[in-house]
Formats: sequence, structure tokens, C-alpha cells
Amino acid sequence: MVDRLRAVAFNGDADVDDLHSFFQSELQFDGDTLWSFGTSLKSAYVNSFEFMNHAPVVQLWRDAAGALQAVSRISLGTGEWFHLAAPDYRTKEVTKALIDQADAAFVLLTDHELWETVRYETKTKEIERLEQSGYAGCGIAEVYMVRSLVDPVEDVPCPARVVVKLLDPSDESLVHERAMAQVDAFSGGEPTASEKAWITRSLPHQLSYGGQGRHPSIVAVDDSGAIVAFADPFCDDRNKIGEFEPVGTRTSAQRGGFSKLVLTEGLKEMRARGMNQAIVRTAFGNNAAIAAYQSVGFETTDRLVRYRKLRDGRAVAKEPGSQPEDQGSRPSM
Repeated sequence: MVDRLRAVAFNGDADVDDLHSFFQSELQFDGDTLWSFGTSLKSAYVNSFEFMNHAPVVQLWRDAAGALQAVSRISLGTGEWFHLAAPDYRTKEVTKALIDQADAAFVLLTDHELWETVRYETKTKEIERLEQSGYAGCGIAEVYMVRSLVDPVEDVPCPARVVVKLLDPSDESLVHERAMAQVDAFSGGEPTASEKAWITRSLPHQLSYGGQGRHPSIVAVDDSGAIVAFADPFCDDRNKIGEFEPVGTRTSAQRGGFSKLVLTEGLKEMRARGMNQAIVRTAFGNNAAIAAYQSVGFETTDRLVRYRKLRDGRAVAKEPGSQPEDQGSRPSM
């Protein structure tokens, strides 16, 4: 099947629309949310706007009709690479071609001694293909959590001084406040100028994913007008799966129960839009976030594992303490 694809370089503006369409979950991905791109599709979509800023090697794989069927992103500076193929092209041959291309790029264009990608533990066939190419598991990056939306979502008491509501994208001052809340939450309360510049660029893309107004941002606003927490649900109308991305609480408001407020409202929004299941991804060591998700009914069902390859082919040493003692064997598919 790989002989039906033509690898071409990402040419910037000329390819942007195709790239953005590729990352729309309801258009291509048939209910499988364990993507080898290593993020939610919303994050992949938002990050694609930064391709020209960070200048990774981005390869597009098109079929005979010119339709985009796979994307490979190789970050030469950080030594990371990710790829995603459309369902009909997730074959052994196509995957091998994508892996071989990434390996060749790091060998020819960098002096890295090792590079890495990611796979979910349950994707045993994909893992076998990486291992056959010399990769080895080196620690858990994220947990993948799931919650059913079949039953009604229980209410959570809301403090008198806080209002939980949908963000109005036409309210410029509140949208700006939403941006500052996110950069505060993800920087420990001390965002740099570059982080503030990034969120100013990024938030419009976050809010426009899937089409303007399709995917809301849930915000908790205190009596001073400050957004203390936010949770953005997006809904895959085809597969009836909702996903949170991103979720955060201002540093000064953490441990106040505000994440549970916005998550609960987000779950209700997903259910009202016909979703049957909610998912969320978070860092393996982010115990506070994991506890917040568990408090509204999420359970861990999979884990995203880093896979690394050494330039000289030696076995990769595992990071001390990077995997839990109960890891055991990978589940089979």
C-alpha cells in the first residue's frame, strides 16, 4: 500500500487547509483515539499553526488523487518525532516507511545520539513494529482516562462568588482573560513573555477547532471577573466521543475544587451534545490532575509510553523510576 503514497514536503500556506482537515477527528478516525501522533487531535491541529515557527521536518503523504493520508512531524532540535496515518493506511508497510524516514532524518541531519516517539501500551502491533526497528520502551509519558456518559452527570456545589459558564468568543476581554488563565496555570503562575506571546497566538486556534463556536470553553469566573479555572470539551459528532483539551486552574486558585466545577459542566455539555463517552489525557506524574479527573468519574485505561532508539543500535537504558512497579506485561489486542 505504501507504493500508492507519494511523500512530499510541507509547503506552508499551500498545504495548511489539508493539514488542518486531516486533524478533524470526525472526518477520519472512526472512534480510535489512541493516536500515534502522541496528543489529542485538537492539540495536533493547534500545534500545526506553529510548524513554520519551529521549523520541524513535516512530511505529507498523499495518494494518487492528491488526498492527504499520513503526516510525519520530525523535530530535529528536540529529537522527537510523531506520525499519524488515516485508518486505511495504518498498515505494516506504511508504518515501516514512516519509521525508516524518521530514523534517516535523525542520522543524516542531526548529531543526536538517540531520538524518541510514543505509542499506547495496548497498541501491541504498532509497538512490535517499533521494536523491530530497534526502539525500546523508556518510561510512561501520559495516562489516558475514560468516563462513560450514559448516565446523568451529578451536580457539584458552586461557591457563591463563582459563576461557571460558557466562554463567549465575542467577549474580547473575557477571551483575553481566558488566555491569561491558561498561561498562568501551565507556567506555575510566572509566565514568560514568550509563553504569553504563544498563548495569544494559540488560543484563537483552540477556540476555532472544528469550526467557530462548535466546541465551547467552560470557564469559572470569580466576582472580580478573573477566570480561575477552565475546561475545553470538544465533541466528535461522528463517533460520539468527547475529549477535554486543555484543562487548567490558575496557580493562586489551585486546590480549591474549581477544576471539578468546570469538568462537571463540561461533561454535562458533552452529554447534551449526544456524546456517549468522555476521554482526557494527562502527564503520568501529574497526580493533582489525575485526582481531579478521578473525582468526576474518569478511570485510567491506557498509558502512553516513550520509545527511544540509539544511533549506534545499543539497547536503550530505562529511566529510573519512570515506570510503576505494577506495569506488568502489555495487554494484547
